[in-house]
Amino acid sequence: MGFLTNIRIKFGRRALRKEAAKVQRKRKAINLEATKEIGILFHMESEADYDRVSRFSRELQAVGKKIQVIGLYKYRKLPPYYAQKLAYDLILPVHLDIFYRPKSDFVSKFIDCEFDMLIDLGNYEDFPLHYIASLSKAKFKLGRTSGQENLPYDLMIETGNPIESDELIRQLVHYTSIFKFK
Repeated sequence: MGFLTNIRIKFGRRALRKEAAKVQRKRKAINLEATKEIGILFHMESEADYDRVSRFSRELQAVGKKIQVIGLYKYRKLPPYYAQKLAYDLILPVHLDIFYRPKSDFVSKFIDCEFDMLIDLGNYEDFPLHYIASLSKAKFKLGRTSGQENLPYDLMIETGNPIESDELIRQLVHYTSIFKFK
């Protein structure tokens, strides 16, 4: 990333801390089996990323879950393999403000939706996704640790080295399936 980009993101993170301090949500730990509505965030760099998330969301929909997905794509034009689906939205550079905060109607609706579970497959470096996860009113937030403080997740998976989203999905499904919450 360039110098200006880093400065803009730093200002975005500062604004996010102020906004996140005002967020009020009902926290409720829940296992995957008991969820009804799930929000998924992911960074789409390739067709393989898109296929992984599509496969995962189809599996969840097959067992009766309502899924909403937001992907982050760094190019201005949609890729040829991306088929717009009703519950899928992509954040393109045109949807970001000067501080890389996503500003779009679908992002606002996603943030305001009280999902039973929010699954963030992105990294801390994916600031627009981190922004959404931090402000989301989801009851139970899942993501990966990054060594940063004040992450917005209720359950974090520690990944010592970079792992593919397939492995992260398997880990999240495993841990959210074995826990029984009262």
